[in-house]
Amino acid sequence: MQLSAEKCRSEQARHLERAVNDPLANRRIIAATAAEAWGLEALRAEEREAKSPTSLSKEDAEILRQFAEEANGESKKYQA
Repeated sequence: MQLSAEKCRSEQARHLERAVNDPLANRRIIAATAAEAWGLEALRAEEREAKSPTSLSKEDAEILRQFAEEANGESKKYQA
């Protein structure tokens, strides 16, 4: 399972808050390390999400096809 960038950023923020506010020093260190790791994972997730094409529902794909056909038909009018 691949984590979303949104989930990673949420976890990063949660650990950063702990790194600042936890009363025990060792837990602050662990939380800061975890926040850094979540930040790196968020960067990877953002890169992965930017590369992957968004999938359309069947209805959206049909609407997109209709718009493309209409645009193609109109461009042929202007070329004639």
